[in-house]
Amino acid sequence: MNDLKLDNKADYIKVYADWHNSGIPGRTFYEKALYEVNKGYAEIIAPDAIKLTVKLPPLKERVLKRDNNICQYCGGHGDTIDHLIPQSQYKIFTTEEMTVCACKRCNQLKANKPMHVFIKELMKEELIKYINEKL
Repeated sequence: MNDLKLDNKADYIKVYADWHNSGIPGRTFYEKALYEVNKGYAEIIAPDAIKLTVKLPPLKERVLKRDNNICQYCGGHGDTIDHLIPQSQYKIFTTEEMTVCACKRCNQLKANKPMHVFIKELMKEELIKYINEKL
């Protein structure tokens, strides 16, 4: 069992991967490195270095597959991903848990609004449509 811990005060964490032909490590910040280790995507090889153990597809590809290309807001076909916490408000790295599949329309309508504000707007829009259809 590896008892090494990442140095949370390091300026950055080196990232090694077997599929990097150059042998030159990439780099990331502590929180992302810790996330990758905790998810089982990497192992700690030094207090300031991790080695990726899983080659993951790009984030967008993983999220679209997870959500079956279904917009998580309207149920239509989704081909973009939306950040539940707008990146314009929080400068944090993005994980799969922080994104959902969205159609272009919903993604643009949500823009940089928090999710709960956008959901209320969608519900209001759907209610108006329903009332107009029934009248």
